[in-house]
Amino acid sequence: MARKTRSELLNDYVERIDRSRRWREQEGLDATWWRLNDLYRGRHWPRTTAAQRDLIAPSVSVNHPKIVVAANDPENSSKAASVEAVVNHLWRHHDFQTPFRRAVKDFLIFGHGWLKVGWKFVEQEMSLSDVQRQDLLDQAINEVDMFAAEAPAFAGGLPTDEEVAANVPQTAMMVVEDQPFVERVSPFDVFVDPEATCMDDVSWIAQKIVRPLAEAQEDKRYRPSVRKQLTADGGVNPMYASQYLDNKEYLFDEERVTIWEYYDIKANTLSVWAETSDEFLINPIAMPYAYGQPFVMLRNYDVPDFFYPIGDLEAIESLQLELDKTRSQLM
Repeated sequence: MARKTRSELLNDYVERIDRSRRWREQEGLDATWWRLNDLYRGRHWPRTTAAQRDLIAPSVSVNHPKIVVAANDPENSSKAASVEAVVNHLWRHHDFQTPFRRAVKDFLIFGHGWLKVGWKFVEQEMSLSDVQRQDLLDQAINEVDMFAAEAPAFAGGLPTDEEVAANVPQTAMMVVEDQPFVERVSPFDVFVDPEATCMDDVSWIAQKIVRPLAEAQEDKRYRPSVRKQLTADGGVNPMYASQYLDNKEYLFDEERVTIWEYYDIKANTLSVWAETSDEFLINPIAMPYAYGQPFVMLRNYDVPDFFYPIGDLEAIESLQLELDKTRSQLM
């Protein structure tokens, strides 16, 4: 079989996501999730009834869990104790509880929740302070002096202090983030292979990310020739804008662009493109996560041979609507 070009591969990925969109629309999944979301917020017929939120969230989403690490080999017991202490510290220090709690609410309302986990390493070019530049200068001059002392024959060709000072950089790459991350992803923004019945047989998974256009154009992770040509495909989220209809001066008129992160599980690759572009922002690369795709799915009540489970609200929805009608008739 001939190897596909990047353009053919991108078209193939886009078609897969479109097929997943059509499948979700045909099954009425998004409409069901929005209806359940309104039900949780108390927005259901008739409006005279109050919201009922008697769902019981798992205690692990309310209280900080105690993570225990056990060593398979008794000789590694001390290492296991250290790992256990570090993991419990990271959970609290980086507040992983907050995104986890939000995913649990999705789990209760929609029947499933998504978490994206991995390790984030970010470097950023930053200006050096006068003290930092002086330290670099002192270090460079010491190295020149040491070399001159060890090899006097070459001392005449070594740079002077002024030449060394002229070559001291004004900026340096600094590590901004080097830590694990956990973030909740909206169920509406995760698309999967329509033929999958569980996470074990998913062949691909994609995440939709809406970003400010200017921010995406300046993201140095993306190919310069492509990101500079990006155009907007939307504005502020209508759900966000609706909160400020009476106070439009608080509403930012900012252009947005839809970015797709596509994880090909079978090929073990990651690629990124924009809704308004016909080229990859990031060409398919080896999966950057050690354990494959980074998404963890919290599943509620599983339905045999169906990928999406049902949640507590969907199970009691008919009872709630029956209660609404009964109360309305009594009134």
